[in-house]
Formats: sequence, structure tokens, C-alpha cells
Amino acid sequence: MKAFMRMMASISAVFASASSAFSDTVPNGDGAFGHMMWGGGHGWWGGFGMILFWGAIIAVAVFAFRALTSNWRGETRDSMEILKERYARGEIDEDEFRRRKQELQS
Repeated sequence: MKAFMRMMASISAVFASASSAFSDTVPNGDGAFGHMMWGGGHGWWGGFGMILFWGAIIAVAVFAFRALTSNWRGETRDSMEILKERYARGEIDEDEFRRRKQELQS
């Protein structure tokens, strides 16, 4: 669910950054609308290109943030450490702890 919310926030940010292109409806002197996306500019491809551009910028920022904050060294916890934590929290009883400890040590 967390990943879905991040994706939706990213998509919303991309469309919010493009909203100003759609809001410029004041006509200029030649009867065309004032923004480059309408009449005489790049047409709809200009707006689409802008959305792709900002989407790429946001995607790069997200991937850079994840790369800098993730466990990039690949450090993992020892299985015996996890077993001890589960026993300490009461998730498994003493017999189960000893049986699994024996399996891990063999």
C-alpha cells in the first residue's frame, strides 16, 4: 500500500506541474491562445513532452533517494540472531527455540 501511495503522489506531482500549461487561455493578438501548447506552439506534443520531462526528473530523484537511503551493502541479519529475537519476544517457546537452534547449528 505504501508503494502505491508513493506512485500516486508521483503521478499527481507530474500532472500538477503541467496544470499551468492548461490554464493559460487568454488569446493573443492573432486569435490563437497565448501558450505554446495551443496555437502556433508545439501543439499537444509540447505538453506531453513536458509531462515526460518532469516525470523523468521526479523518477531520477526518487531512485536517487532510494539508492542513498537503502541498505546498499547487502548486510543481512544472522539467522541465529533472528531466532533469539523471536524467542525473546515470546513468538516461540523454549522447546521450539532449542529444536531450531539445533537445526541451525547442524
